[in-house]
Amino acid sequence: MLPTFLIPKTEIGLQESNPVNPAVAYTGSAANYGTLGDPLEGVKIGGVNVFGGGLALYTSANPPLLVGGIGVSGDTSCTDHIVAWKARFALNLDNVIAGVSAGTDNIIFDITGRPWQSKSTSGFGHPDCGFGEKPIAQALPASHPVGP
Repeated sequence: MLPTFLIPKTEIGLQESNPVNPAVAYTGSAANYGTLGDPLEGVKIGGVNVFGGGLALYTSANPPLLVGGIGVSGDTSCTDHIVAWKARFALNLDNVIAGVSAGTDNIIFDITGRPWQSKSTSGFGHPDCGFGEKPIAQALPASHPVGP
């Protein structure tokens, strides 16, 4: 059997660039985490976790300058996106030059059914998280418009 890193994949994302080493990540007893006998002390487990809720930050200069990003994580990825959008709006760093969602970088809900069996029609899609976030997110360009 081939090691998992040699098995061909149809989709490779950022999370595959530095995979977690489970042999290290799950070493020892969790009861010892954070103690002097912590089995993870001095070792690297690797790993990149990819979360929704990240947006670019643009100044109001002409043309707008990309100055960084904001990432929010703590709820569903849909809610994280909404919170990031509103925070960026409050900071006046939402001068998006262009975007894939009607000229903005709003979340696109075009994946239906089971996400692992579906494809995004736009190529930038996201499934509905299912907790009432979709109408709030879809209203963001009107309630918290991008631009100066």
